[in-house]
Amino acid sequence: MCVFSGVEQTMLNQWLSYAVENKVEDLVLYSVGEGVTYELPLSIYTCSSLELSAWVFDEGLVIAWNSLKSLKLDLIGLDDDDIVNLLSGCPALETLGFSYFWGFRRLEITSSNLKRLILADYSSSHGGRYDSLEIIAPHIQHFEISGDLGYLKCRLVNVSSLVTANLSFSVSCITDGWEEDSCRDQHQVFRNLVLDYFQKLSCATELIIGSWIAEVVFMLQLEGVMLPELKCKCLTLKWLVREYNLYGIASLLQTSPLLESLNIHIKTECKDPPCLLEQSYFAEVDNINLLSWIPNTVFPSLRNAKIVGCLWFCLKKWSKGDFCKLFELSKCLLKNAVALQKFVIVAKRRKCGICSQSCVSRHLSGLAKKLIDSQRSSTNFAVVYQEFA
Repeated sequence: MCVFSGVEQTMLNQWLSYAVENKVEDLVLYSVGEGVTYELPLSIYTCSSLELSAWVFDEGLVIAWNSLKSLKLDLIGLDDDDIVNLLSGCPALETLGFSYFWGFRRLEITSSNLKRLILADYSSSHGGRYDSLEIIAPHIQHFEISGDLGYLKCRLVNVSSLVTANLSFSVSCITDGWEEDSCRDQHQVFRNLVLDYFQKLSCATELIIGSWIAEVVFMLQLEGVMLPELKCKCLTLKWLVREYNLYGIASLLQTSPLLESLNIHIKTECKDPPCLLEQSYFAEVDNINLLSWIPNTVFPSLRNAKIVGCLWFCLKKWSKGDFCKLFELSKCLLKNAVALQKFVIVAKRRKCGICSQSCVSRHLSGLAKKLIDSQRSSTNFAVVYQEFA
């Protein structure tokens, strides 16, 4: 890795040439200088992996990175022409990643070599409230979109070969200084996008879902919108458990008859509080019983379930309702998963800085004890509780 600011071009070239001569294959370059430009020497393009941060692609730059298999671009703005130039100049590329990106509105990947696409955190400070991005990538097998997208509307036009997909991102509401109708219209647009995601990802065998997607699924279900049946065999949830997103997850379980493995990673999230429209939907959980939300649902293929608690806030402040709903969902799995073999609960063993107790392990060990005494359908089944430092 090379981090530099105010370095002379000749010195930079010497550093990079030395790295290449010593057969360095993975190269990371971070530019922290403002108003200073560098020209990358041709020698680095023999590397197979390159990560660039805060770089600018000059107009008319000829890209011929024929050996490059992995490219990650951070803090970077590109237009549509830059994207076309970049992709055409990297014929061997297998992995492409963007983080804190902005500028381009269309990402069309035609290469059959490129199998993995990662998008993380859209730079809203460079964008606007109406920004959108179309993705056409018929050969991509692994797709991730995570972090804060701001107001970006990401549309999946063609991702027909997807095997795994990670949708752990969130978006921002436009309520600040805007009319209530604008907020409602924006939420409707995003609800339609999420429904389209599940239609486009219905054949993926592994899905990773974040809190925001689960919340939108709950709102869709309240509107009476049916989700497409998913062929997912492994579902991973990365979220802070709330009653309303548990209902969304319950709906996803109901539409995943082939599910074999369920993983719930309880984690801390930094996100804006719900707007008034979202609050009106979320308040409906007080009038709904979780078991009646997915009545008579059988999970015929589910063999393994896992809950991992690794939090950086006090669980004493965790809502009793949230914890009870997690127990209800877990109990529902035991009762209706006829092939379930193992239910693993993992907690981080550490003292909380707020309550000075091991609140995470205390809550999750209590959940494990409750599940041991719960009704179950599978006769070949075990609840396993584990702690790690």
